[in-house]
Amino acid sequence: MGCCMSKPQQQPRNTNANGPSMVQIPIQPSPIQPPPIQPPMNNYTMTSTLYSPNQSPINPVIPPMNQPPTNRPMNVSPSIQGTILSTQRLTIPPIADIPVITNIKNEPPKKDGICLHCAENPVDTDTDGHPSEFCSDECRKGALGSGFAIPCMQCKEFPRITGTEFCGWLKCRNLPVCYYCKVNLAYPRSLWCSKSCRNKTPNWQSLITEKSNLLCLNCNRDHALTNQYFCGEQCDRMVQNKAPCLLKLPANSQKYKDVTNQFQLAWKHPHKNIPEIDSIWKIFCTNEMNVRYNIYREEVERNQKLEGKPFPKGGGNRLMSAGNEQRRFHGTKMSCFIGIKNGQLCNDKSCAVCCIIKEGYKLRFVGTGTISAAFQRFGSGIYFSGTSSKSDDYNEGSLKNHYGTNYKVMLLNNVIVGKGSPLTADNMTLRTAPYGFDSVLGEPSATGNLNYDEVVVYEEAASIPQYLIVYKVP
Repeated sequence: MGCCMSKPQQQPRNTNANGPSMVQIPIQPSPIQPPPIQPPMNNYTMTSTLYSPNQSPINPVIPPMNQPPTNRPMNVSPSIQGTILSTQRLTIPPIADIPVITNIKNEPPKKDGICLHCAENPVDTDTDGHPSEFCSDECRKGALGSGFAIPCMQCKEFPRITGTEFCGWLKCRNLPVCYYCKVNLAYPRSLWCSKSCRNKTPNWQSLITEKSNLLCLNCNRDHALTNQYFCGEQCDRMVQNKAPCLLKLPANSQKYKDVTNQFQLAWKHPHKNIPEIDSIWKIFCTNEMNVRYNIYREEVERNQKLEGKPFPKGGGNRLMSAGNEQRRFHGTKMSCFIGIKNGQLCNDKSCAVCCIIKEGYKLRFVGTGTISAAFQRFGSGIYFSGTSSKSDDYNEGSLKNHYGTNYKVMLLNNVIVGKGSPLTADNMTLRTAPYGFDSVLGEPSATGNLNYDEVVVYEEAASIPQYLIVYKVP
């Protein structure tokens, strides 16, 4: 039996005159075809290597290829134990193709960050609202003492914020700049960066003074002039045009520290704990109130000639100022939340705090309080005290609860004491100071019923509010 077999089809020849003939054989594709391998862009390759912390990332110790690793590197996950060398070849693009990141910023830490020192409490914020990296001043100083933090190059008191040369305080972050050009840094003990800027400043001779560590309360940008609250006449004028008004003092300012010290040292009641101060506001009264007060001070000084004389009970170490001006506390009632929520004055006529800031102390309101009406030992006058805990007894009407915390406020005032008449016994019939005197000094004694000092004036122009102290009630 025969079978018919066809001849295999002959493949066409590729006739090439320049070389041997080649037969093209078709290749059947495999069921799973790997992805094509891109040719390297250059001859640089990198081997991914896992090394222990005591090895250098630049020159890691790599075991020979034919030997397995004998020791497990430190801090290596068990899931990758033994994976010391990867044979995967990674290509590195040319340097020109690598994107350059130029917009990296040193962002401040988040408010919900954890203190870098104690690693327990959330970070706090400074009085300017800038988040810090620590929870308290104790941790800041502890970080400096541990040697792991570098002090701020400006204040040298607190650590630098990571990535900067300054701490979190705004006064350190914003170095004083030239008073005129507002661009270049001013020379130390100067307001200008150069003589050119100084000479371009109108009336520059009147501005030759050192700058303080307190930032201007109005612009919060430039440093205030020494013994002033503002950086110059422009900011001063802007605030005076808004008066009466309140501006919050930074907790790092010397004024804040002075008021705090006076308040805490004058807290003398043994059964009352010294409260924590929440904030202090500088009061700017109207020009009318300031002029009235200054005229009265000059009048008292002209009559009594007290400036430079020693205090009668000061042992000769303390001298009186013009008119014997002193800072004294006053507690009263309040209807709004001024100083607690914000510094906005209210229009409620029953809010004694806002009325005093707007118009000053008024004799027609003497004795209208439920507590003050019962304790007018020295007649119808305006009462102050050098004891902050005593004034606290008279401002139950200022007690406010805000988000679960109880607050009170107290006014710290400038008072023209002049020549004071010391009294230890009550005299509720007084309508003016005794003849030849400008005020009454209620003094504690063993025979009297006064436990703490009082100062009583009988002229509305004799006092003017200066600070509003907000403190927490334990």
